[in-house]
Amino acid sequence: MRPPLKSLRRFLRDRTGATAVEFALILPIFLLTIFGIIEFGRILWIRNTMEYVAETAARYGGINTSADAATIEAYALTQVIAVDASNWLFNIDPQASYVSVSISYTPTLLTTGQISIPTLTLTATARFPRVVI
Repeated sequence: MRPPLKSLRRFLRDRTGATAVEFALILPIFLLTIFGIIEFGRILWIRNTMEYVAETAARYGGINTSADAATIEAYALTQVIAVDASNWLFNIDPQASYVSVSISYTPTLLTTGQISIPTLTLTATARFPRVVI
């Protein structure tokens, strides 16, 4: 029978499995970083798409002086690229001198439920002067 002190020293010097322990400690931080990068990129894509749609819709409304709010919104929805715009809220104001298009959206985050993140509302606004001929 070995003395307990000798067995303890041997156990503390043993390095087998150290890589697995280090990997288990680093994995959650690594995954959180990767999913954070993916989520940030997705939100940035949606925000840029909203800006593009608002700008093109305002320009369309400014050039087509007979277009009303419903026509401008229908045109705006045709300009959406690779994003689900079914939950976007449009506020279109075709006044006499300019057209104002405002879009707001609260995206559903991919990490909802796993991490407590406050709700995020994205907005995009554009104005374009009406062309008077």
